[in-house]
Amino acid sequence: MKKIFSYCLLLGVCSFTAEKEETGKWEVFKTANTIPGRSECGLATCNGMIYLVGGDGPSAAVQMLNPQTKTWEQKAMAPIVMHHFQAVPWQNKIYILDAFSVGRFPNQLPMANVYSYDTQKDQWQKGVEIPASRRRAGAGAAEYNGKLYLVAGIINGHSSGTNNMFDVYDPQANTWDSLPPAPHIRDHCMAAVIKNKLYVAGGRNTSYHETGNFMSFFSKTVLETDCYDFKTGKWITLDAKLPLGSGGGSLVNFNNKLYYMGGERATDTEPNAPRKNTFYLDPLTNDGWMATADLNEARNGTAATVLNNKIYLAGGSGGAPGGPPPNRKAPGNPPDTSHRPPPGAGPGAGGGGKIVVEVFSLN
Repeated sequence: MKKIFSYCLLLGVCSFTAEKEETGKWEVFKTANTIPGRSECGLATCNGMIYLVGGDGPSAAVQMLNPQTKTWEQKAMAPIVMHHFQAVPWQNKIYILDAFSVGRFPNQLPMANVYSYDTQKDQWQKGVEIPASRRRAGAGAAEYNGKLYLVAGIINGHSSGTNNMFDVYDPQANTWDSLPPAPHIRDHCMAAVIKNKLYVAGGRNTSYHETGNFMSFFSKTVLETDCYDFKTGKWITLDAKLPLGSGGGSLVNFNNKLYYMGGERATDTEPNAPRKNTFYLDPLTNDGWMATADLNEARNGTAATVLNNKIYLAGGSGGAPGGPPPNRKAPGNPPDTSHRPPPGAGPGAGGGGKIVVEVFSLN
């Protein structure tokens, strides 16, 4: 009897493990042509096409990916440098509500206006001026009922100003308004909307520095998931916490579940590095974040979008600008990397790399 029970128990464990492993898979999406790599960029879907926008470096052209022909097509050049943002599609346009546009690491300045890219006209448009006190980058952005929302971020490059600000931009009225702040300050984070709620996940406190260790912020990741209810106008923090936090990851609504992937982090025993982890959360059950298939390539500053029941992910680099992990000390000022990705940046990074697209689908 004991042997039978043990055997059944073993079968149960094996079934659970197999089921967990089969929740999904990432595959490299091989394109017919290649384009130069970029990180800290945006990815958005419009009318069945995928658009790669911005990136950490000089002003970059929009690149359109046709998922049917698997080809990239170069589009209009961005009017300014823009990086560290989450692109938001609405109707036929892609909106950028926040981004760094001037300066060098770690003293970048955020852009002063909203910008949008018209996918039908292949043209950029300069929108309303963002109030000076609300300008930032590294924030989460999402659309709900025709209005665009921006949450958290950092004001002064990678130096200071991590916040919990919450704003709304009306693209039809071309107006900007402030809303109640989120529960947690964070930057290098992402947002997604499921039904009548906005969720912000991932990110870190890049304003955290230690004497002689400017880069100590790499380990200050935020594990909490904050949720804004559009019906009640109130914030809550979910019980579920990310098992492993990161800054510079990506978040999407995939089949009414949150999927968070990639990013970088350091721990007391590990140097800062890009990550392959992918986690998902069902907000309806709030059973907690669960692990699914890892990315094929570890990526920081990556971007993702959803199309035809699949997650597409592109861009990213092998880590943040050079410097010691939090468990080491380095005297002097942080290095000036001038928009350049770190040495040894992986596929999808700037400086000689090529964009590698990955696609996630459920088994």
